[in-house]
Amino acid sequence: MAQWLVLIGLFIKSYGSSIPVTLASIPIYLYFIFLCRKVWQQPEKLDAITFDPKVTLWAFIILIDQLIMIGVSYATTDHPDFTRGIMNSSVNTVAYFGSAFLIYYLLVVLLDSQEQILKFVQGTIKTFVGFTILVLLPQVIATVSPILNGWVNLVGKLFESKHFGRDDFYSMGSYTTTLHRVNGFSSEASFLAVLLAVVFIPLILAAIRYNFSYFKNRVERTTTKFYWVLLVASFLVLFFAKTTTGILVIIFAGLILLVRLESKRRKQLFLFALLACCFVGLLYLTVPYIQNLLDSFLFKKQGTSNRLGGTIGLLLTFLHYPITGVGDGFTSFYNFKFVPLSTTHNWEYQAIFQQSGYPIQSIWGGWLAGYGLIGIGPILIFIYHKCKQAVTLYQKIDLRHDTQLTLYQVLIESFFYSLIMLFILALFTFSWSDSIYLVIFFFYIVMIKFVGSQLQNEH
Repeated sequence: MAQWLVLIGLFIKSYGSSIPVTLASIPIYLYFIFLCRKVWQQPEKLDAITFDPKVTLWAFIILIDQLIMIGVSYATTDHPDFTRGIMNSSVNTVAYFGSAFLIYYLLVVLLDSQEQILKFVQGTIKTFVGFTILVLLPQVIATVSPILNGWVNLVGKLFESKHFGRDDFYSMGSYTTTLHRVNGFSSEASFLAVLLAVVFIPLILAAIRYNFSYFKNRVERTTTKFYWVLLVASFLVLFFAKTTTGILVIIFAGLILLVRLESKRRKQLFLFALLACCFVGLLYLTVPYIQNLLDSFLFKKQGTSNRLGGTIGLLLTFLHYPITGVGDGFTSFYNFKFVPLSTTHNWEYQAIFQQSGYPIQSIWGGWLAGYGLIGIGPILIFIYHKCKQAVTLYQKIDLRHDTQLTLYQVLIESFFYSLIMLFILALFTFSWSDSIYLVIFFFYIVMIKFVGSQLQNEH
């Protein structure tokens, strides 16, 4: 079952605007079924479901804080229709906390051996290959030619997550055929870019860094070409997503490799990157399509006033409610209250935001404003301790020179790549509450825990 978890997480389409968002898509129900099936087949797995007192206490404190602030903010706002509503938001908050524990314990009971950890990673890589071939590359083609529009529209109709109230994104049948930007199953192209950057690309980068084959569980230089192909394919998709976020992911991924590769390969990559930049520069000067694309989403990007204004509004909201936050799903009222007026003179603000509410334009801003230090502080401390533990385990494995443990070094490195991408890209916006992010995050947490216990038992 471990190999199916990321694939299931891709199907994020919401099946009702009135249903709490955590409960409105398929993955959480399938994960629940998986957990029940595993425990039914192996009742002894219940022994692995233990509750850390500190984690449980802080989760309870954060949950109670959220429920209280949801009530306070609902009573304060003069536009309750711009919020999720007190009942919907309360249920969604409880459901999200429950889903986090559900996914964590699902991974705990599934990832009980190196074989199962490998199956999870292999399933993730296979998912990326299938997703790229069946969905992403046809969307790339659809950005420049209508030849595959029928297939792309069918996939979009069946699986695409949509922004409610933004029919202008899908008037031609799907997001891709309407806006000529690659979005996968995500509601926006930038959301897809973050998904690739946090879930898939770190595993690919780590495999390249170590010349490691996840399918043979060993260092094997000849298979590294396969991961290079996957990386180039992801870059192609990100380029045709036509989003600043995608361009940034390409740059960050290249910088990670330039820092982490050994000297000879670093020089080769630098030379290749230089040639690639020259080639893109030549295309920019000679091909109007490429020039317009890069100007629109990188060099001369416009329409950023709402993102700037929304981010400022969220940070000011945090400064007014630094401890408790204002409650997840209730930042819109405060955004309108604190947004600089100079950033509101645009069509999107007046025609969309003022009608349906001010969406979160920066995830860091949304986290801080919605959850406050009570919510964000303990999580950052938890991640800090896991990073320290991961570094310690990496160093212990390095001293052992045991090729059977190389997999864990590769995955620990991938863990840090994923965190780097997440922490930087959270300056922008994406659908962070999708269950796939919990799956990949808890995969690394459970893997680190498993490696620690394995090394301790062998000591």
